[in-house]
Amino acid sequence: MDNFEWQYGYSKRFGIVFIDYKTQKRILKDSAMWYKDLIKNRIME
Repeated sequence: MDNFEWQYGYSKRFGIVFIDYKTQKRILKDSAMWYKDLIKNRIME
């Protein structure tokens, strides 16, 4: 998920989940879907 970076604050976004700070809605990024597939199939492609 997004996190606080000491150098950039909250301006840089990291992680596998996008968070809309106004609504607190979480949206899975493409990397989250890739990670889900990796865990499910145990294969890296």
